[in-house]
Amino acid sequence: MTDPRLAPDRLPVLLWTTGPDGACDYLNVRWTEFTGRQVADMLGWKWGELVHPEDRDRMMGEYTASVAAREPIRLEFRMLHQDGEYRWLLGTGEPIHDAEGRFVGFGGCVTDVTDRRALEQRLAQEGRTAEIAQLAGGIAHDFNNLLTGILGHVSLLLDESSLSPEAREDLDQIRRAADRAATLSRHLLAFSRRPPALPRSLNLTQLVSATTSAMRQVLGSAIELSLELDAGLEPVLADASQVEQFLIQLAAHGRKSMPRGGRLQLRTGRVEVDASRSAEQPGLRAGSYGTLEVTHTGPGMDVSAIEGAARQSGGHVDVRTAPNGEIALTLFLPRLTAPAEMAKMTHEGSETILLVEDDLQVREVGRRALERAGYTVIATGDAETAIAAADRHPGHIHLLITDVVLPRANGRELAARLAIHRPAIKVLYVSGTSYGVIARHRMLEPGIEFLEKPFELDALLRKVRQILGVDLSAEDATPWARSLV
Repeated sequence: MTDPRLAPDRLPVLLWTTGPDGACDYLNVRWTEFTGRQVADMLGWKWGELVHPEDRDRMMGEYTASVAAREPIRLEFRMLHQDGEYRWLLGTGEPIHDAEGRFVGFGGCVTDVTDRRALEQRLAQEGRTAEIAQLAGGIAHDFNNLLTGILGHVSLLLDESSLSPEAREDLDQIRRAADRAATLSRHLLAFSRRPPALPRSLNLTQLVSATTSAMRQVLGSAIELSLELDAGLEPVLADASQVEQFLIQLAAHGRKSMPRGGRLQLRTGRVEVDASRSAEQPGLRAGSYGTLEVTHTGPGMDVSAIEGAARQSGGHVDVRTAPNGEIALTLFLPRLTAPAEMAKMTHEGSETILLVEDDLQVREVGRRALERAGYTVIATGDAETAIAAADRHPGHIHLLITDVVLPRANGRELAARLAIHRPAIKVLYVSGTSYGVIARHRMLEPGIEFLEKPFELDALLRKVRQILGVDLSAEDATPWARSLV
């Protein structure tokens, strides 16, 4: 068994944790590879001297303010690389609490975004909006592959019984930071070309948490944003981009309508609607719902857009004015499954899967997850190698999992060629690219099985079981069961 303590050093990001005072007490070896300095020489506040002089005061001010307020951290700044050049970095972090709920520090990751910044600036100066949009889609594609690998490795490590509670908590913080980065990636994809609304399984609590940093920037310091989020809330059916857009519009409305300050509260939870309550509220059907409750001290806002999104998912929006004059809005979204923590998966696969993915990290983490679940996996990096491997395989291949975009031949072409000699093979397409590419390859047509990157391993395994005909309603969640991305 691989020593799990070595895994953070293999992840392609700079990881860090701090104590309650914000001084770094852990950096992985990627920091040494980046700066050329030993980790021990950068602990505490010593890493700050490597930040570009023009960015140092702003960056340290924002950092110390987030530490003092114990709020999520998101910073962009330049840091000296060991080659003597400054690189642009994007750092994100989350507060860490112990089992008793006490604040014990922060944990997060830092990613090199130099190429993104340089290309964005060049294209913006030239006014080539279409090329900027194409760039955003390309960055999101690469970013989604990176996030899929990070989330996959974290899930594999969290399944290690030898992990200490402290290591498990650190990994969970890394996963949360990656989830926040996934939200940024969705924004990039929406910029490259806005996709049509597509309701799917969504972790509502996770999405609200990931969007609050952007909401606070829009709200400003005069308005208090408070959260009561249900960490165990089951997935709901909704379009993530529409819910995110509603939250940002809510923040913009709050800043405009409460110039002298006010309060905005967000709460996620669950509710069972029976026939009698459904009769009292037209449009709200009986059933199980996840809810987002919004309370604010300002005037009401136009909610027609979110009402349309809710109806598309089979949900409902209820707006009321409380006796004290506060506006109370509740968004009802259909709840999909039972809590993952209450279940235990018993099914193990025995089928053979051909996995075709040109990104090595995504391919390897997918292979490991599928093999742990009992499947026989043939893993390749391109269509030609996949065809050759399938020709050599003497037995049945039950499922092809392929990226949509591959070198030389795309996933649809690969599936068509395999079907000539293996007509019974089933296909699952995956992609983290823009909606334009997905639509061009007809991934949204009826009958097409598709999984969007970044995804967690539980989402992949559940999708595989579904395609292979396993009755998920009779099964419980995998040991890696987290939220579905």
